[in-house]
Amino acid sequence: MKLKIATVISFLFCSILLSAQQITVSGTVKEGATGEPAIGVTVLVKGTSNGTVTDMDGNYSLPNVPNDATLVFSYIGMQTLEEPVNGRTTINVTLSEDVQALEEVVVIGYGTARKIDLTGSIASVGEDIISRQPALNPLQSAQGKISGVNIVNNDAPGSAPTVVIRGLGTALGGRDPLYIVDGFPVTDIRNISASDIVSMDVLKDAASASIYGVRAANGVILITTKKGQSGKPKVGVESYVGVKNILNKVQMANAQQYIEHYNQNQSMLATPIQLQNASSQPYNTDWYDELIRPGVVTNNLVSVTGGGENVRYYVSYNYYDEDGLLDNQNYRRSTIRNNNEYSFFDNRLKLNQTLNLSFSNEVKKPFGAFNEAYRQSPLVPVHYNNGKWGRPFVNTTTGIVNYEGAPGDVIGSLNSIGNPVYNVAQNNERESVITLQGGFEGEFKITDFLKVNSRFGGTKYYNKNRQFSDIKDGWLSADPARTEAEFLALKEANPTVTSYAVNSLRLKDIETFRWTWEGFATFNKSFNRHNVEAVLGLSREKYGIGYESTLRGYEVPQKPQYWNLSMVSGDYETEVAQFGYTPTAIASYFGRLQYNFDHRYYISAVLRRDGASTFKQNKDYWGTFPSVGLGWTISQEEFMNDVAFIDHLKLKGTWGELGNHNIPLNVSQILTDPGSANMNYVFGAEQNLVYGARFGTPAMDLSWEVTREWGFGVDYTFMNQRLSGSLDYYNKTNTNAILLINPVLNSTFEGQFYDHGAKVRNAGIEFSIGWSDQLANGLTYEIGANYSYNKNQVLEVRDTYNGAIGGSLADGQISKRLQDGQPLYAWWMFEADGVWQTQEEIDNANAVYGTAQPGQLKYKDQNGDGLIDDRDKIYLGSYLPSSNYAVHLNLEYKNFDFGIDGYGVAGNKVYNGLKYGRINGGENIAYETYRNRWTGAGSTNIHPGPNRAPIASSYYLESGAFFRINNITLGYTFNDLVAQGTSLRLYTTAQNPFMFTKYSGFTPEISSDGNPSLTPGIELSAYPTTRNFLFGINLQF
Repeated sequence: MKLKIATVISFLFCSILLSAQQITVSGTVKEGATGEPAIGVTVLVKGTSNGTVTDMDGNYSLPNVPNDATLVFSYIGMQTLEEPVNGRTTINVTLSEDVQALEEVVVIGYGTARKIDLTGSIASVGEDIISRQPALNPLQSAQGKISGVNIVNNDAPGSAPTVVIRGLGTALGGRDPLYIVDGFPVTDIRNISASDIVSMDVLKDAASASIYGVRAANGVILITTKKGQSGKPKVGVESYVGVKNILNKVQMANAQQYIEHYNQNQSMLATPIQLQNASSQPYNTDWYDELIRPGVVTNNLVSVTGGGENVRYYVSYNYYDEDGLLDNQNYRRSTIRNNNEYSFFDNRLKLNQTLNLSFSNEVKKPFGAFNEAYRQSPLVPVHYNNGKWGRPFVNTTTGIVNYEGAPGDVIGSLNSIGNPVYNVAQNNERESVITLQGGFEGEFKITDFLKVNSRFGGTKYYNKNRQFSDIKDGWLSADPARTEAEFLALKEANPTVTSYAVNSLRLKDIETFRWTWEGFATFNKSFNRHNVEAVLGLSREKYGIGYESTLRGYEVPQKPQYWNLSMVSGDYETEVAQFGYTPTAIASYFGRLQYNFDHRYYISAVLRRDGASTFKQNKDYWGTFPSVGLGWTISQEEFMNDVAFIDHLKLKGTWGELGNHNIPLNVSQILTDPGSANMNYVFGAEQNLVYGARFGTPAMDLSWEVTREWGFGVDYTFMNQRLSGSLDYYNKTNTNAILLINPVLNSTFEGQFYDHGAKVRNAGIEFSIGWSDQLANGLTYEIGANYSYNKNQVLEVRDTYNGAIGGSLADGQISKRLQDGQPLYAWWMFEADGVWQTQEEIDNANAVYGTAQPGQLKYKDQNGDGLIDDRDKIYLGSYLPSSNYAVHLNLEYKNFDFGIDGYGVAGNKVYNGLKYGRINGGENIAYETYRNRWTGAGSTNIHPGPNRAPIASSYYLESGAFFRINNITLGYTFNDLVAQGTSLRLYTTAQNPFMFTKYSGFTPEISSDGNPSLTPGIELSAYPTTRNFLFGINLQF
């Protein structure tokens, strides 16, 4: 017995010694497909940083390996292999090719396809990108990730981003792409939780998007939400909290600097009013500090997924809460999503159900407050010492900025700018929205190669807006000397006058609907090396406003919970009462044929025919839109077999047509009031000036906007899938863009109307490149970049409409013009030529604008006729960026992950409307303007002095170029924390931490949404870009 025990103990002891012994393991790694040595394969002891890489012959040698260790062999493009050591000193392995990357499947509309089989231009943002960084809106994680797609995020709470794909081709508003969520079109994606999204596929060219016909003229974004997974229930928790603040706070002149500037202005006007020094003034206000507060954002999501062989489910609840930079500004949203999948008869019949229900509540505040904070004098208080709201009153007798004075003192006004803090506090607008989106789809597999699908779904949208106005407080704040007793006396004397009501409430309710039914059949079969897929279907869609009502009542309780019609005292006023608006209906037939031979030669063709009630007064309200695509996978050719570094190389070319019916609803019934806006027009080769007016009139006979696009490109993957990317050229022309025309007086049409008036082209290139690899120490990295260049140009304008103007500023100054050869509504204005220094210089000048004075801007006489008039205005570029670029870097080491990405634009001009008109009128100016302003002859030639007439000119145009670090994220993941399969990831993120730009305003990233002839590209009341710091967790169990 003792001998047996001793034997067992000796065996265990030897086993321990053997397992603790470290050996050197060597061997050779080969590629399974070719049998050739695999160069650069990482060989790592599992769970440690001890590793090496194979040499040029595929050999490796790794010391200090425990006998019971496991070696991990990994290489980009190869399947990772784990091999137990078991005391061996020689281990040879063969790695198989990882075809997962090449087999990547993307959504293409009414189906899916392998990415390598595409002939069109489709880009994807996958779950690996979406899940790694928090997003305040569904598209934020896609910004800068896709070449040719310009995403402008608006950092106001609850706002939607603006998206432009391959340039601006339409001259009217509504140029957003078509959003398809789980097969159904939606108009608003703000009600979708970013955490519910698994992928976004962007159809950029006509050949890819034409399957969606008239809705796809601006591109298509296909959003796929998460589905259920078979197995026991899995719970996911995602949560983050953060703080946001203004990224770029413009430094303004302080109180004493403002006084110096103001007094100089008064001296030039020969006005005796002079302000006393700041030390004598009762108030000194930093309006930005008073106005802006840090905003808190929180996001919490809980999801459950699971199911069996025939039933799978995904359920999630998301609560999102975001504060704005302005006091009491916030957006709150609750979202419930349920996606279920059912299968019957050995998966021959599949039923899918999607449902998304969201409730949002938003407290809106006026963005104009940022503009007012820029302009208002720092001598004006938020509140006077008696608690009443500050106003720009000034005692012109004493030079003290206050509303009080001795008997006989004259009380005037510094400016006409309001109190931004008051305006935020008194703007009480609340909006609640209920959105129900969902649908059902059935798929029946008739044979192994033929299936039919039918889907029905839609969106129901309820919007309730309440605007509360405190009339009494507004009356009192207009003059601090007023008393509440005076107001009540006026109210009693004028019981029927609404301007003396205590308050008012505006109630606006809107209900909209959209439903879609589609049925299609899919044939997919291979005959030897011939692969064919065909889709044939039809679609019906209807959308519109079902109900709209706007009422106004008076004398309601101040608490928001009582803001309803039943609390209105007395009768209410009806502003809008409309039931059953005429809906827009679309009927469509579509087909797609895809063929490839041996996955080498490709051809695809799409034909879509749409009929839209938008053009029901036009006999030709049907449109037919074809497209075709060709592809050649060169890497599949036999002569490429010896080119080992090429994994995939494909040439492709496409041509297609798209229609656009996205014009204002019932535009043919629109009549504007017959008022007029007088303006100058410049016509003809001799640039004759015509003084005219514009009026309102019905629209003319309209039809489709038709966009024709052709392009070609190359997709590539090299070096065992470590290097990949694409290069594309496109040429897209809107052949008959619809314009809002403002004809001159006494023309054929004496009114403002819509008509086909121009041909607009967008042509450009898109380039993307990425490199991914793994180092010997286990560090995996991926770096990439993309660049796109787009030239927007008006090719033709109908003679009647050439020279149409727009971009009117607040004082009627025109800043844009439609002209062939120029970008769409290019900047058109005087070119500033420095500052007039002396009266003698003005007297000796060849040409002077108006009654010039020293210190004012001077303008170039472009045609040398001795006059400065509209003939001297020139084109000065576009507000649309010509270049967009982005870079990113992702690292993973053991359980750590790190990511950083940046995004930038170039080639555009932004009109700094904040600076416009701020030199005189008692308004404040930026410190940079103050420091470099004209103060006398020879002082500066950069900024004018006070008392200059503001004219739209190149002085206010600044480069809109910028580069911004979008995101920096650092995370750590705990795997198998509680049990196998559980994980906890902790991360911290900085969003928009840095921006590099020469622009002097709040942000050069101005939305391009809206009619390009109006305000896009002009910063007047834009919401500033915010810098956000977040901390979050992702828990899976």
